[in-house]
Amino acid sequence: MRVTTNGIVLHNVKYADTKIISRIYTKDFGLLSLNIQVSNTGKSKIKPALVQPLSQLELVFSMKENKEIHQLMEARPTYIYQGLNQHFAKLCIAQFINEVLHKCLKEQSRNEGLYEFITHVFQWLDMNDEGFYDLHIYVLFELTKYLGFYPSNNRSVSDKYFDTREGCYHAYSQSFPLSFDEEQSKLFAQLFTYKLNSERLFSRSERLNILDCLMAYYKMHIPGLHEFRSFAVLQETLNG
Repeated sequence: MRVTTNGIVLHNVKYADTKIISRIYTKDFGLLSLNIQVSNTGKSKIKPALVQPLSQLELVFSMKENKEIHQLMEARPTYIYQGLNQHFAKLCIAQFINEVLHKCLKEQSRNEGLYEFITHVFQWLDMNDEGFYDLHIYVLFELTKYLGFYPSNNRSVSDKYFDTREGCYHAYSQSFPLSFDEEQSKLFAQLFTYKLNSERLFSRSERLNILDCLMAYYKMHIPGLHEFRSFAVLQETLNG
């Protein structure tokens, strides 16, 4: 069956000189694996640069029932990045978000809200030259809505310690990463009101602290989640 939809490339694996398997999050089908014939020759329909990670594309492919990998036939860009690849800090943030998506998304069914969230985030990062240094924090927090472990906003004078297993605030504290200390819990609570157009929320030390908290929260809810290779580079880069 010939199918047309939009998608964003998350990860590629090369298995021959002109062939790759690409994991693409699509608007209509969720996460798909597509077999792609690529070449830089003049006759090639699909150039390697077209299907690089983060590329936002209109896809035409052959979908076969009960098959894990489908054949891409045509692709054309739906959004062309203007400044993302020219700004090192932006690129580090984008690569980290992309690695998070690649490792955490398992969904193979339609979720248009998630697709719109992902594509909008990268377009926003591309177009904005200020106020983007906490974008990855915003994405990690908002993504929990779609992954099924969005936390409860029940912090109070009595319940002031965030419990990572239950995803809510409690009156008692446990050792990290089972729960956050009082300062970490307070920082975490600020994320409930964070918006893309919010002014910068965190200092460098606070940013590193809240990232550690978010990573601990993710690992508590996603079995087998290992360290992100782009995380160390991100920490070194965002030193403002």
